[in-house]
Amino acid sequence: MTAIVGVLNKHAVAIAADSAVTLGGGRKVLNSANKLFALSKYRPVAIAIFGNAELVGTPWEIIIKEFRKSIGDQSFNTLQEYASCFFQFLKGKNYYCNNIESLQHLKETLLVLVQKITSVPYINHLDFILHQYELSCKYDYLEGLSDEYVEFINANLDNELKACIELLKQKGVKLDDGHLRNILKTIFTKDVLNPVLTGLVFSGYGELEIYPSIIHYTVGNVINGTLALKKQPSVIIDKQNKSSICPFAQTDVMCTLLDGIAPKVQSIYLDTLLKTFNKVIADLSNLIQQKDPTLALQVKNFNKDTFMRLFDILSNQARKKDYTQPFVASVANLEKDDLADFAESLIKLTSLKRKVSPDQETVGGPVDVMVISKGDGVIWMKRKHYFDSNLNHNFFNNYYNL
Repeated sequence: MTAIVGVLNKHAVAIAADSAVTLGGGRKVLNSANKLFALSKYRPVAIAIFGNAELVGTPWEIIIKEFRKSIGDQSFNTLQEYASCFFQFLKGKNYYCNNIESLQHLKETLLVLVQKITSVPYINHLDFILHQYELSCKYDYLEGLSDEYVEFINANLDNELKACIELLKQKGVKLDDGHLRNILKTIFTKDVLNPVLTGLVFSGYGELEIYPSIIHYTVGNVINGTLALKKQPSVIIDKQNKSSICPFAQTDVMCTLLDGIAPKVQSIYLDTLLKTFNKVIADLSNLIQQKDPTLALQVKNFNKDTFMRLFDILSNQARKKDYTQPFVASVANLEKDDLADFAESLIKLTSLKRKVSPDQETVGGPVDVMVISKGDGVIWMKRKHYFDSNLNHNFFNNYYNL
């Protein structure tokens, strides 16, 4: 896992990333991964990665450095153009895989999903499956996809579904084959199209941009030369938006600091409020049932969702106005070195929380910190190397020649 953060104001953008990488399905954590890279040797642009460290078997680090070599000292007017050029580069390289490799990669994804449902000793397999189905139905994962995606899903699921249905029948799941097949197909479609995704965070400046910005994409599988790609909300610094703090990947600790309340705690508060509200409504309805059944029914059918949405809006607005916005606004006055210190501190806080909690230490190791400004370009404030820099002067001497 990973923790990455970008801290921006009009002066610069500071990016910090930890070094932890999870292997073997979460059983082992190493603290030596590189997640932050200069996207150009000559221009003020960088890229950070989190999630899946590979694109269909090819490490992102190799891909990024090949792209960096390919563009040389070429520049673009906007950061978005750098991102677009990067994805055009991937397409031109066939995403570093052929059709056979991409289909085999997706086949392996299917097998893992079948094993996930049939092998893990859930107390009630049917409850688990129906819960996953409910989550999957919230989104139309086939909407807007190319014909190749849809054809692959329809052509490659049948055999795997038959085996999965038989195993679930043996475990006591009592649903007819047709219904169970549709449920499983929905779950598998969601997971095949949304495996462990890669987050790509572009940051810096284009030639015509005087303030920094951050552009975020999520990247999934490749099928027949088509990349599953989704653009996430971007952050742009301008005269109205003078500063911003952008956490990525494991954001809970940073959001707690920014919002003044842990996301899980806020969720508990809202759930408790809803349960209390439901009990009050039920008790009130029972009290007036004998005297006025019509009114009791109206009380019972009171729209709880409207109340909860109103409470959520009011609480979020109050939190943002009184806590989050003043905190973020203070970043507007930080100089470059202070931006770097702040970004690094946010990652270290997340690492400390993982270290002292009973959870696995999925954030940790050295923190790489980079500051990008319009005038100075990419400046490394802290950077780990797998080699001793004092013994490898030739690497730094030849950096711009490679």
